Amino acid sequence: MADITYNNRNNSTAAIRVACAIVFLIFTFCYLYFYQCDLLGAQQHVLSGGQTTYSRIIGAIIITGVLYLLHLGVFAITKLTKHAHALTYFPSFLALCILTSPSDNFDQHFSLSFWTWFAPLLLIVYVIIVYSSMQWQPYVSEKSGTGLFSGMSWVNMMIMAFMFMFVGIFSNGNDVLHYRLHMERCLKNKDYEGALKVGERSLATDSSLVMLRACALARTNMLAEHLFEYPLVGGSASLLPNGTSVRCVSHDPGDIYRPVGAIPKNKMTVEEYLKTIKITHQTRGAYRDYLLCSYLLDKKIDKFASELRNYYKVDSATVLPKHYREALTLYKHQHASKYEGFVDDVSEADYEDLLAMRKKYHNEQERQTRLRDAYGKTYWYYYLY
Repeated sequence: MADITYNNRNNSTAAIRVACAIVFLIFTFCYLYFYQCDLLGAQQHVLSGGQTTYSRIIGAIIITGVLYLLHLGVFAITKLTKHAHALTYFPSFLALCILTSPSDNFDQHFSLSFWTWFAPLLLIVYVIIVYSSMQWQPYVSEKSGTGLFSGMSWVNMMIMAFMFMFVGIFSNGNDVLHYRLHMERCLKNKDYEGALKVGERSLATDSSLVMLRACALARTNMLAEHLFEYPLVGGSASLLPNGTSVRCVSHDPGDIYRPVGAIPKNKMTVEEYLKTIKITHQTRGAYRDYLLCSYLLDKKIDKFASELRNYYKVDSATVLPKHYREALTLYKHQHASKYEGFVDDVSEADYEDLLAMRKKYHNEQERQTRLRDAYGKTYWYYYLY
């Protein structure tokens, strides 16, 4: 009878250990492979000076394996089973958090994260808790540990869930940084459509993200058609990398930024940059749209209107890109005059509706919200707000 009871206890604790291992391995691999792969790749690029390339699948497998071996080492020392077995995974989760919690500007100033310095204190507290659990473990009743769905199992799963949340909360979860790193990977792989889908429903952005999106749009000849459908900041300066506020992180600029030719030097305006390149049949479209969109980003409507005829035939039979039609409609209303040859009844009607909507709502915040819902993907909304 004693042997049967002993075997049942072993089977019960073994089931808990297997369940915890499966949950840990699945979470860690998926977390590394799907969510933090771009961040890890960028860190490797920075630390190696661009000499090595991170493999998404191999990296996730190796890191998951190493962290699991760390757990096995802790388990071999502590022999924690029963209710406290999940605690043997804490050092692995802490290491995972440290690995995925660099500062947002780690590519410019790579330093150890806050958790690297705080980890020793956490480990001291952890050792005290583990030691107490080891002393308490022989006196724990076996009544709650009779199966995979027992109270003992639920306690371990709750501890694992708490550590999952610990990693999720305290690792780097900056949405804009993740968008940028993902887009850089897509651009490197020439997946321009994939790059444009990254964060497309989010209003969060920065100048570097604007530059990457403009580059993807230029590669698909859609810069003048869709640029103002995305959140934009920084004006025309956001179209070119400058090494500081507008930059690539996980790849060299030369691997990504070649919309119309050579890589621009730091602090060059779009006009200055375009003067340095040789226009070819392949680059003419990107050249003209970068120039014209730079005027629109800086709200230089008059300059845009005067330069437009140098690159497009403006007449009723010509279909201009969407944002150019919107800009010309706005120009006509500002100057209370016609723009010779330009006729767009649809844009005119839409702009009249926008003006009517502005007058309808007296509360500024409500007015902006309503206009964003209806016209947030137009040049008009960008110009106004």
